[in-house]
Amino acid sequence: MRHKIISISKAKAKLLEIARKVNEEGDAYLLTKDGAPCGVLVPLEEYEALLETADVLADSETVSSLESALEDERKGRLWKRNRYGNWVKAKKTKTAT
Repeated sequence: MRHKIISISKAKAKLLEIARKVNEEGDAYLLTKDGAPCGVLVPLEEYEALLETADVLADSETVSSLESALEDERKGRLWKRNRYGNWVKAKKTKTAT
């Protein structure tokens, strides 16, 4: 996600306009104070995604399961449910390049 850089004093003067751009257009802003980064304004959807990612990465059991699943996928050990609800080995499909 790209962001725009704006000082807190300028953001304060344009807060309503900035909030609209964040909400409607998906813009993100890096706020600075005396030239140093001090905060961000991001769309709520992006913020929630960041929180969810942090939660997943903080759980070592989940990370281990994800790594195991990726290894299974790399080795072609894929399973899916058929139309009867039974687990069957999935055929690896070729991806377009």
